[in-house]
Amino acid sequence: MREVQSKRLAVLEPVQELVPGTVFSIGGSIFADRGSRYVWVHEWGALASQQQAYLPYHIGVFDGAGVIMQRAPKAPYQYEIIRLNTSPYPGATSEGSDIERAAMKDHGENHQFPTENTKGPDPTLVWHAALQILKSVADGSNMNVVIGPTVYYSSTARLWFPSQTISLTAFIPSSGNAVRVLIYLSTFTGTIGIISSAEVVIPGSPAFPNPPPNSIPSAYFYLEDTYTTLDMTSDYADARQFLGTSSAAVAAPSAPSQQIFSNNSLEWVLGKTVTSNGEVVVSGGDIVWSST
Repeated sequence: MREVQSKRLAVLEPVQELVPGTVFSIGGSIFADRGSRYVWVHEWGALASQQQAYLPYHIGVFDGAGVIMQRAPKAPYQYEIIRLNTSPYPGATSEGSDIERAAMKDHGENHQFPTENTKGPDPTLVWHAALQILKSVADGSNMNVVIGPTVYYSSTARLWFPSQTISLTAFIPSSGNAVRVLIYLSTFTGTIGIISSAEVVIPGSPAFPNPPPNSIPSAYFYLEDTYTTLDMTSDYADARQFLGTSSAAVAAPSAPSQQIFSNNSLEWVLGKTVTSNGEVVVSGGDIVWSST
């Protein structure tokens, strides 16, 4: 009786188109996040199309295998692999078998937003969190933070900061307290610095530390005394300022003044700013810093 009923229902269901595809891998695995019964498949003729197709138990596939798929007749109408396909894939000679088969490529133009007059048909708006420039990211497993690369300016020099990993373990406050730290790029040293607020008793809210002179802020992190990991949702606050005046450039003072600088021998020396060209010299006349 059940078999007869299934046949009757099959007659009522629409005929589904057979779709050829090719199994590919992402990160070395053909299996999608949904489990071992779903594999990544590139649909033939669909630019930058990546699908998660259901793999029946009686079919074995591998990276680069050709398959024939069919949409399930019921929701969620997912692709199901029904058999292997021995026909050659038309684009096999020009496409690799890894993630490039799922790349945006030319399809990305649909989402571009270069100007108000040249939007793609499906433009994508991007906010702070999506930009990786000098972004601080904690992986959630320890107190380490990775700061992304950026181009910055110190005086008139164009400089490159590649990336840096730092630990916030040393800034854990005393028992029962909380602090907030600021991670920033020093344009003097080209390295990451950290400045902490004063400790407050939990559940008080620590202040946001002010960026030091000639620094580019990256992020604030909230820390409590019991922390062993960092959370990008509850502990993180973006400090990057993409609009406005840059704090990276070193401006020459308007009048001569005494300043302390470190020379090449890492000795602290008293210098005097020469306003005509911005050079800083010690009493003996040796230049220890120049704006050019």
